[in-house]
Amino acid sequence: MIKTYSADQKHQFDLTLVQDCSESEKQDLARTFGIPPVLLEYVDDKDEPARIEIGSESNYVLMVFWAPLKETSHSEPISIIFYDEKLFIFTSSEMVFVNQTIAELWKSAYEKRMAFILDLILPIVRKYIARISRLEYRANQLQGNLSMRSRMKHLDDLTIVNQDAIYLRAAVQENSSCFDEIKSVSQNTDIPFDKKCSRKLHNVQLETNQASRMIGLISENVEQLSNTYDRLINNNLNDIMRFLTVWSLLLAVPPIVSGFYGMNMHLPLVKGSLAWLATLVLTAILMIGLLVYLHNHHSA
Repeated sequence: MIKTYSADQKHQFDLTLVQDCSESEKQDLARTFGIPPVLLEYVDDKDEPARIEIGSESNYVLMVFWAPLKETSHSEPISIIFYDEKLFIFTSSEMVFVNQTIAELWKSAYEKRMAFILDLILPIVRKYIARISRLEYRANQLQGNLSMRSRMKHLDDLTIVNQDAIYLRAAVQENSSCFDEIKSVSQNTDIPFDKKCSRKLHNVQLETNQASRMIGLISENVEQLSNTYDRLINNNLNDIMRFLTVWSLLLAVPPIVSGFYGMNMHLPLVKGSLAWLATLVLTAILMIGLLVYLHNHHSA
């Protein structure tokens, strides 16, 4: 879907928003605006890395950065093209927040395309910070549930938190590298970049650094939690094996005693009506003696 925002008294440039760009729409854009087809090959690649690419003759600028999808930790790239005094933004229909933000920003006056893009980037970075904060809350909940009775559900939750942290960290780090290169656009092209844009870029970098610091701390916390859960599982397994070993030794005593008294040979306490009781008492004494021995040697 292609939506065009035309230049007017409040805006000094045309904006074309393309959602879920198809092959036919690529051909229309190339034919209508003269965008090089090779440049349009990047706009629908879901794995495109965040970066800034400037044309060899400074005739275009391609900017790619990541934006969150709905309420998940997954992200997809947004492709932005500065070409022929126009601005093209390629998004996904799943980027509901981004598409709504573009429509809201267009209600304000903008002279420079870069100022518009920086105002679009800032709420996206803050959206990442909000999701990182929710991830931190989930990690703290898991830490609160940490105990010797931790169940498999907690391990599943920890795995999901760790996976979300990996996705968010990758997106934030790639965006940070891309935003650090924005200044090079004004240095190598004729795209205006004034003091107002510099302030906007400074705010973006501050928020991005905050997001990077937060997700770094959460990643370390999740890694420590994973190690702690591993140790708890090993301890639980050791306790189970110790319990089974002790009972295996204890339950081996009765067959040994009964086996001796089942032999056709003379043994003490064999004669008499209470011989069976004597074997039971002997078995109990041996089991208690073994249990005391194991306890004193920290095996029980």
